[in-house]
Amino acid sequence: MKKTSLTWTIAILLGAAAVMLFLKGQSGNIIAPTKQPQNIKPLPFEVAEGGVQIYGTAWGMTLSEDGSGFYNELIRLFLDGLETPVQYDILPYRRAKALFYRNTESCLYPSNIDLLMDGGEISSADGLIDTRGILNVKVYVFSPPGTAPPASAHDVDHRSVAYAMGSRVPFFLRGANADFIAVANESDKARMLLSGRVDLMTAAMPDAKFVFEAMQKPLPPFNPEYELNNTLARVTCHDTPKNRAFLAAFNTHAMAVLEGGKAHALMLENRLDAASYLPQPKP
Repeated sequence: MKKTSLTWTIAILLGAAAVMLFLKGQSGNIIAPTKQPQNIKPLPFEVAEGGVQIYGTAWGMTLSEDGSGFYNELIRLFLDGLETPVQYDILPYRRAKALFYRNTESCLYPSNIDLLMDGGEISSADGLIDTRGILNVKVYVFSPPGTAPPASAHDVDHRSVAYAMGSRVPFFLRGANADFIAVANESDKARMLLSGRVDLMTAAMPDAKFVFEAMQKPLPPFNPEYELNNTLARVTCHDTPKNRAFLAAFNTHAMAVLEGGKAHALMLENRLDAASYLPQPKP
C-alpha cells in the first residue's frame, strides 16, 4: 500500500512539474518582446530594425508578398528618402490585420480610419491616426462582359456580389437585398465574375485595371456615374509618440513627392491618369 501511495505521489509531482514548465513557456511567449513574424517577404529596399512597424495587407497581384505590385511601388515611393526608420512587412491580408490590432505600436497599409470603422472592425477612431492620403481610390460595381452594369442599389437587389474582404461594400450597399460574398484575393474575385459564380463584383480602381490586364481580359462593364466610394489610401497607425513623429515626417515628405513629379511619373508608368488618382499636394 505504501509503495502504491509513493508511486502516485511521484507521478503527481512529475505531472505538476511538467505543467509548470509548460505554463512558464507559454507565459514567456506572451510577455516577451514581439518577435518578427515568420516567412516575411519585405520590400526590396533597406529598412532599419526597430523602426516604425508597418504591416502591408497582401491581397493579390497589386500588393504581393514578394514586394511587387502597384501598391508596393506606391508606398516605396513615399517611404524612399524618409529619414524616419521604417520596418515594412507584407503579410497575408488577415494576418496583417490581426498583427496590427495586436501590436498597438504598429501601422497598417493601405488603410484609413473610415474604412476600418465602416467595415465594423473598430467602433471608434480613438487611439488611431492617419497619414495624409497618397492615392484616390474609387469603388465601382462591375457586371459580366456584355451586360449592363448596375446604375443604382436597386439594380443590385437579389444578386450575388463578390467583394474584397474587409471592405466597406456591404455598408455602401446596405439598401440592397443582395448576397455578399467576401473574397480575400483580387484575382480570385475577378475569376468568380468571369466564370459566372457571382452576378456582380465590386472593385476599386485602379486595382481592377491591373488585375484584368494581367489576366489578358478587357475590363468588365461598370457605370462610372455609380460610384460606391471615393476614398484615400493612407497609412493608419496606433496613436503613439513614435508614430506621431512618423506621421509628421511622412506627411511633409509626401507633399514633396507629390509636388516634385515622382508620383506623376509613377502614374504615367502604370498608364494611369494622375489627375484622377493623385491627391492634391496640400496639408
